[in-house]
Amino acid sequence: MREIDLSFWMPIYFKIAERLKLDVEEDRRATRVMDSLMIGKKDLSEELEDLIKGEDVLVVGNGPSLNRGFDFDGIVITADAASLRYLRLFGREPEVIVSDLDGPPEILSMRSIKVLHAHGDNIGRILELVPRVEELVATTQVEPTERVHNFGGFTDGDRSVFLACICGAKSIRLAGMDFDSVSEYDIAAGKDIRRKMEKLKIARELLKLSIEMGCPLEVGGWS
Repeated sequence: MREIDLSFWMPIYFKIAERLKLDVEEDRRATRVMDSLMIGKKDLSEELEDLIKGEDVLVVGNGPSLNRGFDFDGIVITADAASLRYLRLFGREPEVIVSDLDGPPEILSMRSIKVLHAHGDNIGRILELVPRVEELVATTQVEPTERVHNFGGFTDGDRSVFLACICGAKSIRLAGMDFDSVSEYDIAAGKDIRRKMEKLKIARELLKLSIEMGCPLEVGGWS
């Protein structure tokens, strides 16, 4: 399975890191930790590509607009905490969950393919939660390793789009991806709302970039 071109992605990542004051070396350390935990586990990246290639894909975020509902027949990828909300609203589990492990841990018990992300701020959760999952796809936002991939993207939502694009989706739509408001989960979890809004701004910028890259993402009303 192919990955993002690092000569293209890393300058983008470094600008994001500077913008958000991220510790690049901690991101690299998190990647090494994730890589070590993947020893003996099954990497589902090939299965993930087979699932998505040539299919219509819906990427689901946890924004307020998700309550409006939608009609869709294809592969559903949920971003972290949106996974439980999607299950409650529509009575089915998503095919794929993309998470940096700051959402509810219950999502790890779903039958969905889990795409779990390593970065410097979640090393503790990686050590706690990844050992519970025997089959997954491990990702990073810095240089990949033998067992940890980089498909591009930064937040769970836009990373889901980059993933679908890399896997060869026929079309990509968005639902519940609200870039101008935070979710009730973010508020209840005590997240830094100002920082969250900046990340949503970055996500929107990266989605526009994905279209320039050739990703079959429908613009809809978010641009």
